[in-house]
Amino acid sequence: MMNKGESQNRWRGVTTIALMFLMSCFFSTRTGQPSPASANAPEAEFSSARAMSILVEIASQAHPPGSPEHERVRGYLVDRLTTLGFDPEIQTSTSSFQRRTMARTATVRNVIARLPGTASTGAILITAHYDSRGLAVGAGDDGTGVVSILETLRAIQAGPPLRNDVIVLFTDAEELGLLGARAFVNEHRWMEDIQLVLSFEMRGGGGPVIMVETAEDNGWIIDALQASDQYPFANAMAYEVYQRMPNDTDFTPFKEAGKQGLNFAAIDKGHVYHQQYDTPENLSESTLQHHGLHALHVLRYLGDQDLVNVNAPDVVYFSMPGLGLFVYQVTWVKWISAGLIILFILALLVMHRSSVRLSGALIGAGISIVGASLSFGFALLLLNWLPRFHPEAGSLQGSLYHREGWYVIALTAAAFTIVTGLHALARKWLSIQQLALGALVVPFVGAILLGYIAPLAAMNLEWPVAAALMSVFWVTVMGERTTEMLGWSLAILFSVPVLSFFVPVAELLWIAMTFEFAPWLAVFIAIGFYLCLPALDSVLHSNSWWAPTGGVIAVGAALGFGILNSQTTAERPAPSTLVYAYEHGTPEAFWATTPVLDTLDLPAREWAIERTGSAFGLMRDLSVFGYDFGEVPAAVAPVVDAPEPVIIIETDITIGDIRRVIIGVRSRIGSERLRFQYDPAEDTRLISINGTVINNPEELTWADHWGMPAPMVYLELEVPAGDPISFDIIEHLLRPEELLGPEVFSRPDYLAPDIIRESDRAMLLYRFQEPQETTEANSR
Repeated sequence: MMNKGESQNRWRGVTTIALMFLMSCFFSTRTGQPSPASANAPEAEFSSARAMSILVEIASQAHPPGSPEHERVRGYLVDRLTTLGFDPEIQTSTSSFQRRTMARTATVRNVIARLPGTASTGAILITAHYDSRGLAVGAGDDGTGVVSILETLRAIQAGPPLRNDVIVLFTDAEELGLLGARAFVNEHRWMEDIQLVLSFEMRGGGGPVIMVETAEDNGWIIDALQASDQYPFANAMAYEVYQRMPNDTDFTPFKEAGKQGLNFAAIDKGHVYHQQYDTPENLSESTLQHHGLHALHVLRYLGDQDLVNVNAPDVVYFSMPGLGLFVYQVTWVKWISAGLIILFILALLVMHRSSVRLSGALIGAGISIVGASLSFGFALLLLNWLPRFHPEAGSLQGSLYHREGWYVIALTAAAFTIVTGLHALARKWLSIQQLALGALVVPFVGAILLGYIAPLAAMNLEWPVAAALMSVFWVTVMGERTTEMLGWSLAILFSVPVLSFFVPVAELLWIAMTFEFAPWLAVFIAIGFYLCLPALDSVLHSNSWWAPTGGVIAVGAALGFGILNSQTTAERPAPSTLVYAYEHGTPEAFWATTPVLDTLDLPAREWAIERTGSAFGLMRDLSVFGYDFGEVPAAVAPVVDAPEPVIIIETDITIGDIRRVIIGVRSRIGSERLRFQYDPAEDTRLISINGTVINNPEELTWADHWGMPAPMVYLELEVPAGDPISFDIIEHLLRPEELLGPEVFSRPDYLAPDIIRESDRAMLLYRFQEPQETTEANSR
């Protein structure tokens, strides 16, 4: 008969895994989001249902700058603000950014309004962008930000008036390079009044809304966030990441201008990011409610604060589900690092006095490195093997696959299998004290280094390492002097801080970096398991191999479910490409699509053949049309009867050896984008667009303009005196059905336009060549 102690040992391993799983669920980023609020919610509260009713109006069709739908959405926003009692204005400007060989400009139209405060100490700007990208409907990016602000303003006005002014800014052309925000920062008269900026963004369609970014000296604004936000989700690691990566939002120009503030964004369900199916139906209403609660509570709090001084030394901050936001001074980081060093030294001394060989700890460190390396290798193999099942691989911008969760579970199970399997082998020769302390070496060194290199991110390793050191310390000092149950309970307790940091950080790393980050994510997960090694030691009861075996089964099951869910459906459409190219004055036009690389691409190719009636037996390089994908499969297409762009020479002046000409250009087909290019080897140089000076005309190969010009796009060109002007104008129409008919681009629901390959556009090339007699006449 089995006695009570044997029965407890038998189930202790299963109980350990069950408890760690439940704790992981509790600390997950998917835990603790607010529930949606109905349309009957109190007037002074935020209602996702009310906001959603606005969103379906804004995000019914794609609305990139220059499209008729873009104009309609702008008009709708003006009407909504007017209904709320504002006096909105439109800021129209040409905004630009440049790189070495290209320049981008846009005619931006920002929607701006102001709510006066009762005794303002400075203005709070609340902002989101109303344009969408390309063919994207833009419900998440950034319809959620826009409607969250509108519903917040309505709720604010239903309550007592605020002390401080509130400026509302719906920016244009964020997707083209933050052009609307830059125009406001550089030109608008209210810029000098702004003390704080609240920016609302989205990179996906769900998940918690994270406070992802502040400016330098964030101590004051983080204290305000802690005091006001009922559902905080923030981690200072994001600030460190943003400082080191080229990630930009509309918050960036304000931060560069020295403004303090908070930048909020949700990044889960990344497969809808910038896609045609970024629709209200694919948006989590809980995420919208979270967005709105951030906006309302923070704005209501800041609206009544003294904003004369909104900067204070940087602080470390992180949130915990149900516990709120934790904040402490950066100076504590070095003290915590010093404490970790003392704890580590004490652990070594105690282990030495307990006659535990320290050489075993070094071996344990080596085993942990092997375990992390094997986890990396498995993830790398997985990363190279899985694309054969996913036609969407490489065509999404916010994730690698439509559904990645099962593969992350497989990574976790594989890391668990490797860690527990190596541990079971090593326990034949080494003690738990040696293995646990050895496993701490790498994360301990990492925590100390982070304290100096990236102090605002260090807490994500410092506190887990501290908990793991305490666990090792307890096992070494009290391991033989206490009951097994108490030792096991404390090991589980010490794993709580590890999981509370590692679970949400691992999820955020995956969601932010996509499954392409899998090898390093696997290493991070393995380190998390190693920090819980005293608790995982109990999985050896009563058989050392049941846990690794179970892990292998879990890996296979997760991969199986992931692959089964890779099948193309309406919820997981495969990418497909069809574009049209025509040069005015020539007898031929072309369809183009993408190459067939494997059988996964066949449905998209069959659709393109069925739509055009052509087999795509040609290969063409369409770079002259601004379609920079090299040679692509092409087929002869019908020539459309489309008018050429309007071209007017406004001025023509020759001074000395230089001739300068200003030419006005306007599309007569309503194209969203006008691209201008010329051969740098020739003498034509583009000097400015709509008065915006080109910094490097000698190196420039192309420039483009987005948006509805007012009334034309004016190009200032320079050539040697007596030489003719010549350059290409390419019109990109993102509503090709207006020229070619709606049936050509209609698709079954299991296919979607490939946004990476710039599908579903008509590209019309016009070569402007000035007649020689005109040049001679002007030179005289």
